[in-house]
Amino acid sequence: MTRIVRIIDPAAWVDAAPFAAHLERLCAGTGLPWQVVAAYAGVSQRAAARLVGGRPRPRLRRIPRTVAQQLWSVTPEELQRLRTTWVAASPTCARVADLVGLGVPLAELADRLACTQALVAALADGTPATVPAVTALRALVAVEAANRDRTLDALGAA
Repeated sequence: MTRIVRIIDPAAWVDAAPFAAHLERLCAGTGLPWQVVAAYAGVSQRAAARLVGGRPRPRLRRIPRTVAQQLWSVTPEELQRLRTTWVAASPTCARVADLVGLGVPLAELADRLACTQALVAALADGTPATVPAVTALRALVAVEAANRDRTLDALGAA
């Protein structure tokens, strides 16, 4: 059996500390959770979770340069505009309907989306034509978390 060895360019990796601090400053300055900031930046939830640290895994010490660039390019002003920028609601409606179908209570969804239960019910019905971009991102994060939890549950049951 032949083993393939990849040569990793050290320049492709950078110290994670400044980018973890940037992520934390973005969250503190906007009041958004790191999961929403990561989704906006196009950074995986897993990488962002490792940047902010905590249990069960310690903080990352180095991250790929591409992840660093994605995070660094996000500004607090962009994140604040997510509250006043409206986007098509159909993807969010589908996500909320999926979560309701999984049995997530409206009150819990309202907390996750930082909106009213009435809006959650309307989204589940597909009523709104548009939603704030921040609501769309929060719904994306909620679905990703639900899918991750279901996968972990399935693996644990196997």
